[in-house]
Amino acid sequence: MELLNPLVERARNGDLEAFGRIVAATQTMAYAVATVIVRDPALAQDAVQEAYLTAFRRLRDLDEPAAFLTWLRRIVVNTSINARRARRWTFLQMDDGLDVPVLDEIETHWTDAQRQRLAAALVKLSSEERRLCDRRYHGGWSTARLAADAGVDEAAMRKRLQRIREKLRKEIEMSERRAIDPEKIPGDLPARIVELLAQPQLTELPDNPVGKVLDLLRGVYAGFDGCPLPEMVDFAEAERSIGRDALYLDPIELHRAGDGRILRYDLTLPLLLNVRHEGRPLRIFTAGKAYRACKPDPMHLEAFHQAEVFCLDEKSRLDMYEILGRVLRSVHEILPGRAVQMLPTKYTMCSQAWDVNVEDHGRWLELIAFGVFTDRIVAHMGGDPAIHTAVGAGYGLERLAMLRYGIDDIRKMDVSNVA
Repeated sequence: MELLNPLVERARNGDLEAFGRIVAATQTMAYAVATVIVRDPALAQDAVQEAYLTAFRRLRDLDEPAAFLTWLRRIVVNTSINARRARRWTFLQMDDGLDVPVLDEIETHWTDAQRQRLAAALVKLSSEERRLCDRRYHGGWSTARLAADAGVDEAAMRKRLQRIREKLRKEIEMSERRAIDPEKIPGDLPARIVELLAQPQLTELPDNPVGKVLDLLRGVYAGFDGCPLPEMVDFAEAERSIGRDALYLDPIELHRAGDGRILRYDLTLPLLLNVRHEGRPLRIFTAGKAYRACKPDPMHLEAFHQAEVFCLDEKSRLDMYEILGRVLRSVHEILPGRAVQMLPTKYTMCSQAWDVNVEDHGRWLELIAFGVFTDRIVAHMGGDPAIHTAVGAGYGLERLAMLRYGIDDIRKMDVSNVA
């Protein structure tokens, strides 16, 4: 990599001969990555050529020459996915390109155990630090773009990123020391839980299909309050305060984190546990990851993204059909011209509920659940069922993004870019 650094610097200044030498040094890696994804030698060659053209055009966005290989590999992955999508093939396997992001080129050679510790360290970052990591390492944002988005200069952003890297490395070192300690540290999360929590928040990546869809939804629900929600739920507390209605899934689908905790399987449950009506109307719009134990396939993930709408107010002021109208408008905003179907259904916490489905090539896909909450839930939230009512809607963001952008496999979502 040290031999490539001066070539990258020269290529950034328009030196075609230097870029040609870079291509010669990296094309074996690029072709191998593309072949894994498209599974067709000719298509892989086309994708690699497109990747190098894209890389040359965007070289000025690359701040650190030492990050070139990781940056190039991400471009190859994206162009290969786009090439495969254009042929409307379906992914059969998505083992490549979905790992925890590296911090620099040296760390591409970490062992699985070390990368597991990196995932654990990422989970312990603040929400703002995680957002920067997601945008830098998964979204490919340059330092200049991160700085402009944060309203600081590039030097300040570089220092901020360096502090985060140092924080992660310190946490990794501490984790390595604990790993050889004969006494097991209580409260450690299971490895699978850590891996799921460390996966990127696609809602924080504006160029990702999920981030784009979320921006459209925010426009429909302008004026609603945001509400960050914990990713861990005390399930015993949920059953005690809400009752058995708290669980509508098969228990085998829960990701258990120990000590009675689970990863949230939707956004409704943590919202009901953490929000209270305190005399003023509730109009909430929130989004984030949810988790369900399953075998990933083209339509299902273990860690996926949802948006949640929740309203509680006096019956005279809260019109269920006004909220339903927003739900239908949101479908039109994201999927204009699509046929929509509403089917009555049952949810344990709702007195009335509907599934909102959208037609796609002769099949109906469930995208949104909408319902009126029971009097028991209204009372639990601090309202008076004689006076108040509550309604809510839950969106599956990956499925909406798949339909809007023609993505044929949900597992492609975290390496897709629609900027």
